[in-house]
Amino acid sequence: MAKNTTRSQQKDPKTAAKRSSKKATAPVFSGFVKAFGLQSIFRDDRDLALKLAGSILIGAFLGNNVCTNMVKLAYPVQDELTVEGEPWYTARFTNGWKDLYLVSFWIIAFTYIRIAIMKSFLSPLGKKLGIRGSKLERFEEQGYIVIYYVISWSCGMILMYNSPHWLNTDHFWIGYPHYKLTGAFKAYYLIQFGFWLQQFYVLNTDMKRKDYMAMLIHHFITSALIGFSYIAHLTRIGNAILIVMDVSDVFLAIPKMLKYQGYTTICDLLFGLFVISWAYTRHYLFPIIIMSLYNGPQKYLDMEWNPEQEKFMSLNVQRGFLALLYGLEAVLCFWFLMIFKVIYKMFKGGAADDNRSHDEESEEEEVSAEVVEKLGVNGSAAAKVAAKVAAGKKA
Repeated sequence: MAKNTTRSQQKDPKTAAKRSSKKATAPVFSGFVKAFGLQSIFRDDRDLALKLAGSILIGAFLGNNVCTNMVKLAYPVQDELTVEGEPWYTARFTNGWKDLYLVSFWIIAFTYIRIAIMKSFLSPLGKKLGIRGSKLERFEEQGYIVIYYVISWSCGMILMYNSPHWLNTDHFWIGYPHYKLTGAFKAYYLIQFGFWLQQFYVLNTDMKRKDYMAMLIHHFITSALIGFSYIAHLTRIGNAILIVMDVSDVFLAIPKMLKYQGYTTICDLLFGLFVISWAYTRHYLFPIIIMSLYNGPQKYLDMEWNPEQEKFMSLNVQRGFLALLYGLEAVLCFWFLMIFKVIYKMFKGGAADDNRSHDEESEEEEVSAEVVEKLGVNGSAAAKVAAKVAAGKKA
């Protein structure tokens, strides 16, 4: 603590104030906004996303084809099994390039939804719980993760439970290609695709992470898997992977939120549950899915790329997907090693602290910056305020 205090006394409090709130506030398309002088129209990224999404919805209501494609599922199936007047979520659909319209809408929508939930609900909640500074920002981020993944995992589980591939990996390949999807399944898959593409924006505008490169690789592989599996009609295996990946993130985000409130004991207990869920889902169930892709296609399919005859699985396609899955497993193993470092730290008497988390300033710097910001002082007076706060923390 003494080392951190000395460092905080030497640093410029104004710089610390800026760094403690180091979170990008530029609009989603800041270059576009600046190039056309639209700063007076779009205040921030939430405002921009809301107005864009609202314009799309209004355009769809007025019958604009592009806007309609962005909010409505394309390529409905019309065959002898089609039931007239059937609701969209049980009706069947195929895929095509127009589905990118819907994905684009959800990239915009998630930009608004995320910030709206964080700032309108989670930020006031965190302040009521006594969370301040950069911890409040991290509390908002983890709270959003809990909300999203609980919803996405629940929807994915419901769809999988009512599908043939529930607890049976052979049905990844039996009846392949599965190019006719229910509206609910197609919407779930495309919305997930939009979410993961939007995560590239989140990764590059939120507070800096220690494992930025690993997270970037993870997002790239996940997005590639969702996109290519949708094209190749491997949505059943994609559904299984998404479910496996979602659940442990919830078990990690909840103890983080409790940690920011100071509940270290229950945080450590829940972190133990997270480790168990991570090991079971990502290093037991996920390899089972990989082995199904390794062995299943040759067992049930002709292994030929011929879209005209509805054959989409060749040896090269199989190798490409396996390469992506192996890459994803390598990232997961890297993170698991970091988790073991946390476990080792806990056995030595420390508290659970995710090594993958954001780079954090010391508590002294954060408090000093907050005091300086509130008092509006600078120069030597600011340094004295920072020193007094740091000395108080040390005492």
